[in-house]
Amino acid sequence: MGTMVTRYRIEDEVGRVLTVEGFFSYEVDDALQFRCEDEAYEETRSFPGTTVERFERYSAFPDFFLSGAVSVERSAA
Repeated sequence: MGTMVTRYRIEDEVGRVLTVEGFFSYEVDDALQFRCEDEAYEETRSFPGTTVERFERYSAFPDFFLSGAVSVERSAA
């Protein structure tokens, strides 16, 4: 059984989303998702002109933290 969860993503001025690979795409399904709004805002500092957008999605794992592993991986690169 799942639940609706709040997530955040970063969008640029034309509506493209930041992907896990670090580029912007119109494919919303590829968006890097943040569980924590503050973490998303911190990431926007690297991309001037971007905004943090809040959205709801269905999740079978309401506490699954997607962006944590990605952030560690990106900072190590």
